[in-house]
Amino acid sequence: MAMRKGNGGNGDLVMDFIFSWSLDDIFNGDLFKEKVVKNPLTFESIKSYLNSYTFPMLEEVRADIASCLEAIAQAPFTNILEINKIGPKKQLLYHIKIGRQNASVTGKNEIYIPKRGDIFVLTDRRPKLVSDLIQNGRSYRIAIVSKGGDDDDEMPPDRYNISLSKSLDNDQFCDIGNSKTSLFAVYLMNIATSSRMWRAIDFQLATKRNLLLVKEVINTKSSIFNDREVPQSDGLGNIKKKLLAFKFNDSQKNAVLSCVSASQRNDKCSIDLIWGPPGTGKTNTTGALLWILKEMKCRTLTCAPTNTAVREVASRYMNLLKENSAEEGALLLGDVLLFGNKDRMNINDNLHLHDVFLDNRVKKLSPWFAQKTGWKHCLDSMVEFFVDCLKLYQYHEFCSINLKRFEDFVRRTFVENSRSLSQCLTTLRTHLPSASVSEDSSRDIVLLLDLLQELNGLLRKNFTSSDLVEVFKSNSGLNSNSKTLELRKSKERCLQVLYRLQSGLKLPPTCSRRGIGDFCMQKASLMFCTASSTSKLYNVKGMIPLNVLVIDEAAQLKECETLIPLQLSVVRHAILIGDECQLPAMVKSKASENALFGRSLFERLSLLGYKKQLLNVQYRMHPSISRFPNASFYNNQISDGPNVVDKKHTRCFLPGHMFGPYSFINIEFGNEVADNLAHSKKNLVEVAVISDIISRLSSECVRTKQRCSVGIICPYTAQVLAIQEKLGKAYNWHRFFSVRVNSVDGFQGSEEDIIIFSAVRSNTSGTVGFLFNHQRTNVALTRARHCLWVLGNAPTLSSSGTIWSKLVCDAKNRGCFFDGKDDKSIMNAMMKSCNGFGKINDQIYNMNSLDISKTQEKINEEEKEEPSNISATILTSVAVAVIGSAVFLIFHCFNQN
Repeated sequence: MAMRKGNGGNGDLVMDFIFSWSLDDIFNGDLFKEKVVKNPLTFESIKSYLNSYTFPMLEEVRADIASCLEAIAQAPFTNILEINKIGPKKQLLYHIKIGRQNASVTGKNEIYIPKRGDIFVLTDRRPKLVSDLIQNGRSYRIAIVSKGGDDDDEMPPDRYNISLSKSLDNDQFCDIGNSKTSLFAVYLMNIATSSRMWRAIDFQLATKRNLLLVKEVINTKSSIFNDREVPQSDGLGNIKKKLLAFKFNDSQKNAVLSCVSASQRNDKCSIDLIWGPPGTGKTNTTGALLWILKEMKCRTLTCAPTNTAVREVASRYMNLLKENSAEEGALLLGDVLLFGNKDRMNINDNLHLHDVFLDNRVKKLSPWFAQKTGWKHCLDSMVEFFVDCLKLYQYHEFCSINLKRFEDFVRRTFVENSRSLSQCLTTLRTHLPSASVSEDSSRDIVLLLDLLQELNGLLRKNFTSSDLVEVFKSNSGLNSNSKTLELRKSKERCLQVLYRLQSGLKLPPTCSRRGIGDFCMQKASLMFCTASSTSKLYNVKGMIPLNVLVIDEAAQLKECETLIPLQLSVVRHAILIGDECQLPAMVKSKASENALFGRSLFERLSLLGYKKQLLNVQYRMHPSISRFPNASFYNNQISDGPNVVDKKHTRCFLPGHMFGPYSFINIEFGNEVADNLAHSKKNLVEVAVISDIISRLSSECVRTKQRCSVGIICPYTAQVLAIQEKLGKAYNWHRFFSVRVNSVDGFQGSEEDIIIFSAVRSNTSGTVGFLFNHQRTNVALTRARHCLWVLGNAPTLSSSGTIWSKLVCDAKNRGCFFDGKDDKSIMNAMMKSCNGFGKINDQIYNMNSLDISKTQEKINEEEKEEPSNISATILTSVAVAVIGSAVFLIFHCFNQN
């Protein structure tokens, strides 16, 4: 593996490593075997701390690329229409034009629109296998997009600059100019986050940044590791009053007060941890914390691991802003700024998030920064109208004054100018950061908007043309015609405010999208973005210093990714909010995972004994649901809130104890099978049972008009896809009923009325794969509000020796364990599933005459209670006997064959 440096043009060593790897290197799991070592809890120096992440990161990038190459047949792609060399030959920089209209829209392949930081394979054929890239002596190139795309206003949307791993001057690419030669870009992954993390752990670059907080987190003797006394500032009394409006419990109030108090001390650095177990109001607490920091004029940056998590915390804050600004009229949004991936944030369905999103804000402000139509032009035009109205009219008419026409001119011109000026001032007032406009100018904007409305009303009155000429004469005084006195006073007040704004409003002389965007980031007092995207702030000149950094879902963030915002200029106070008992960051490489590459700063500080502010009351789960996770993961430190203890929180969606607030439903007849790539597993019997339960739930909710949201959680992607295919779109239109199917990771941070968990694993060896992970189990068991129904093979889970053994035992001890075959509808679904796939499970065969007789006894008991159903019961008992006999005969024949 020979590495060539300096190829990319952006100083990114990650890219140089990628370009140096052959296919054998990429698929070599031992490439960094000797260099990837387990990260310690403590570090001797900043250099050793930063360097400890180097090889685990490279190994993770290698594993990620290998995974993408294995699935290359399903990768999005597009064709390249032009490719031209640019820059010095050694840099291997090229300019490309893609054919968006000709991108793939068939099969499983998506349309590929390149983004900055993308890695794609450049090849002259669409590969179905990795081996196709080098088949028959062929060659390929790895390309990384360095510039261009929809978010780059300097280039057309279909043109990009790329860096290549190798020149195009040899092999089959020599004929690239031939119109018959096809050229494809096959997408692999985006390395923008990895590149940003690399720059954060580069010791030479880090020494030029703010290392105040970095020094604190590696110095275990630092004051941040001691139980510091929280100073009782004079301002805390006012903050306590503000907190009363949020109706917080003591743990929530203490968490906010501790963080706010620490952030007021600029003589010391501080790091606060808020520990928020599921359902304990972490999002509400975070929103209130941000609200109070904003009220205290603390400039705050809030980030999270994903765009979805950023959207969640930003939405909560915007709801608070809306609630608290309702009486003030117009919502002032300029101090709040959200930036990141617009598509992944899915902000179009949220008006307020749409208004604070950076790209949209730049679009709204751009017309008013333009030279010919901007805010200065609007102010100057209105001043000119008031001062030189008669001259403007004469110039317009090329003649002496026609009184009738002058009357029309005044009203028409005023309406045009005032409409444009009002739109401009309203946009500026709504979307400019308050730090960019003085308090005097801000008041003048509000005053001028009112005065323009007032003047518009006066001009509609029955003034003669002579009156208007009198008003707009340059030498007209206020003591002349008493009839026009009010109109003249209104005009003069407008002029005075206009003059003040002309001299007092100071905005940057830029009309470029980037310039306006930088201006917004320089001044905004509360910003939201992903932790990775905070790197954009490094390049913004003239930034007002940040006071506080808030990291939400901090336990899901790799520690080296946390270093990106921690090194931002001047930041001295950080607040980490999360729960290390839930899912950590995803790591694909087993070697990197073993090296603790995915460990968060939150978890490491917690392991070192750093004090955490625990939110200790949960408001989501029925007590029957919260009992096991509380005991298993939180040492019974969490109490149930009054709302979940209330009887109203107990809701019955289906009849029978099996479908109570919490139950384990034993599905022994299932059979786990691998998907086509053998990467994931599914259990089609559990799919059939879930489909049956969903059908019954839907019918019941429609019948009773009871609203219900259902989440189906699966530990395996193959099971997610199988359930989605089985359910189809049958429940998309329901008014009272909604169903969502996703993986455990996809449900983190979510909640639904009912959660159905499909454990999938069903084998005789007790193997449960990554179900053993406590954090994944915790997430799965804590998403439900009213009902949690766990479907799984009890013998498999009980013999696994994992947390699932304890869960099955706990369900039995609490009387929450049920056998699926005891429910007629579920039993029928299982039988149909087995017959439909031509497989007879051993456990169905083992349902011998004793099982049938027990079922018959249960039916007889039901007959005594419901004599009116004797005929139906007799038919059911006969059916059970027939099915049992048929199963035995089929299985016997199956064995004979």
